[in-house]
Amino acid sequence: MTATAPTRPADPAARGGGRSFRRVFTRYTIGSVLAAVASEAVLLLTYGPGLLGPQAASVAAWAAGAALNYGLNRWWAWGRRGRADLRRELLPYWVIALTTMALSAWATGVADRQVDRLVESDALRAALVGGVFLAVYGVMFVVKFVLFHYLVFADGGRSGRRPRPARRSRHQVPNTTRE
Repeated sequence: MTATAPTRPADPAARGGGRSFRRVFTRYTIGSVLAAVASEAVLLLTYGPGLLGPQAASVAAWAAGAALNYGLNRWWAWGRRGRADLRRELLPYWVIALTTMALSAWATGVADRQVDRLVESDALRAALVGGVFLAVYGVMFVVKFVLFHYLVFADGGRSGRRPRPARRSRHQVPNTTRE
């Protein structure tokens, strides 16, 4: 009777050793929270005391979190290394990020005009506009994850090339010559 070694999937993701959906989503969430904290702090510190208007403060807040978020998403959440492909990764990523910035700038401007008529307190006004800013990012959190996961970072860092088969050591290959 010949004994054969149990076979394991060659793909590390199939074994759970790759970037699983749960791991990517968890890291994306942590990175997004860190970027949101940085962004919200800049928004409140620039808009609250009246240093910037709502749209300018929103743009400054976006800028504070954008680079941090890109780095955490690319390198930590999706495990991308090396040079980014302009057409497949950089352009779509920044179009999505800039769209989010435009939405947040528009929403904070609308909120500022509405709140200005209803609220006298500067602190409450800043808190409400800051809440609108976070709400936009909350909605876009899900949209951005789907776009990043299935569009921007979908090819696992190979920029359109076919995935290489996993290398197997001689110890993983069943030996048919043994008895």
